[in-house]
Amino acid sequence: MDKLLNNNWFVKIVSFVMALMLYAIVSSGDGTSSGSPSNVAVNPSQQSAVVTQKLSVQYNQNKYVVSGAPQTISVRLTGSNESILKAKLPSTKSAYLDLTDMKPGTYDARVQTRGFPSGLTVRPTPKTVRVTIQKKTSKELPVAVDIINKSSVADGYAVGDPVIDTQNVTVTGGEDSVDSIAFIKGVINVKDANATMDKMVTLHAYNSNGDQVNVTINPSSVHVRVPIDKVSKQLSIKAVTTGTPAKGYSVSSVEPSASDVTVTAQDAAALSQITALDPLSVSVDGLKKNKTFSVTIPVPSGASKVDPEKIDVTVHIVKETAADSDESSSSDSGSSSSTDEQTKKLTNIPIKVTGLKDGLKATFSNEDHVSVSVTGPSQDVDQLSESDVQAQVDLSGLDAGDHQVTVAVSAADGLTAKADPKTVNVSIS
Repeated sequence: MDKLLNNNWFVKIVSFVMALMLYAIVSSGDGTSSGSPSNVAVNPSQQSAVVTQKLSVQYNQNKYVVSGAPQTISVRLTGSNESILKAKLPSTKSAYLDLTDMKPGTYDARVQTRGFPSGLTVRPTPKTVRVTIQKKTSKELPVAVDIINKSSVADGYAVGDPVIDTQNVTVTGGEDSVDSIAFIKGVINVKDANATMDKMVTLHAYNSNGDQVNVTINPSSVHVRVPIDKVSKQLSIKAVTTGTPAKGYSVSSVEPSASDVTVTAQDAAALSQITALDPLSVSVDGLKKNKTFSVTIPVPSGASKVDPEKIDVTVHIVKETAADSDESSSSDSGSSSSTDEQTKKLTNIPIKVTGLKDGLKATFSNEDHVSVSVTGPSQDVDQLSESDVQAQVDLSGLDAGDHQVTVAVSAADGLTAKADPKTVNVSIS
């Protein structure tokens, strides 16, 4: 031990270690010590901070497309507080990937930094980024539009076929990405729509699995017009009776529970062809008192539904007075009497053409059939069929061109017939 104490080098080393310990104790704070090593700062001038830095990628943008690189990365800065504060100020510092000389493929590229103040230790996280380089290519592809919530448009309206102003777009991206595209599509929502929609729709590219593909689309949006047409309207409804009440009784009135119904067609064109509803028919044979019938409303040709589908029809029966009985007896004896009248509508009556000059041909612009309403005594009207009614147009004296002509209809004697429509357009050539 004496020899060690007499050794100058040994004394110097011991003195140095003791000096370091004293420095650590003094630098630990306000002089109080918790005894924990975490309170001891060996170098209080060194600080650290983590900042978020935009990551740029350097490559030949005319020939290649790069995917997989994040937009930002974390950078840990270690150094003096002054240097760290300076690094946080706007400057030319950056983090980047240098892919300038790389060919198509997948790489773990090293993140590099530059422009940070000197004296700082700069460590990006992550240190490397996996990126894929693809050959840049372009392709022209057709555009489609998905219409969602078709069944949720406003009541009485229907969605027509969309009209897209731009039929094709140019897609640019990596060769593999572009080749994977199955379709280009935009989406338009027609929920609660009650008028034609005109709007710009953003386009996206999708692969066969329905996943979105990251490519550039030019133009990125297209103008789309979606027709929203009214396909329903209200039409009046009436009821007529058939048959004869019990002897000594008669029909005083017929009362339907609704005066009109809503008719819905597949489209606006079909709706325009529906102009009237056939009368509802109820039988009063043998009735001696009032009776209410539940009657199904027939769906007219070209319509998809009617609302309501059924209505109640109440027939009011009254007992005849003596005068009514005498009149009825006179009628039975062959004298004239009043007879219940009713109207019956016959649809799809073909229109015949007469008076057309030789060598000319006539075609109907819209429909070559009409509906005919026939009114007369119940017993006569009940027996009517389509073959008992005729409809025709007289083209006598008309030359080539478009003409609006009146439809003439006829039925058996004693019956009144009316055509619907009353006129039709005829083209003569």
